[in-house]
Amino acid sequence: MKTYELKPNNRQNSFYGKATVTEYDNGTIELKSYDTIVCRIQNGIFQRLWSGYSATTMKHINAFVDYFGIAGGGKAWWDGLEVVNN
Repeated sequence: MKTYELKPNNRQNSFYGKATVTEYDNGTIELKSYDTIVCRIQNGIFQRLWSGYSATTMKHINAFVDYFGIAGGGKAWWDGLEVVNN
C-alpha cells in the first residue's frame, strides 16, 4: 500500500495535502478529499462513494480521473453517477 498527495491538473500549484491517493496491494485506488473517501477505482471500474458535492472536492476528483485516464469529470458527470455503498 502507498499513499501520496494528488497533484492538480490545472494552473494550481498544489492541493496542500487536502487530496490524497491510496493505492492498495490488491489494485484498488482511492481518492480522499479532506477526510472523506469520495471515489475509487476497483477492478478497473470507477466508483462514486460519496453522495455529496463541493467545488473544491470536484477539482480533486477531476485531477484523479485525469491522472488515471478515466473518462469523465465535471459536476453533471458526477451527479449522474450512482453512489456505491462501501
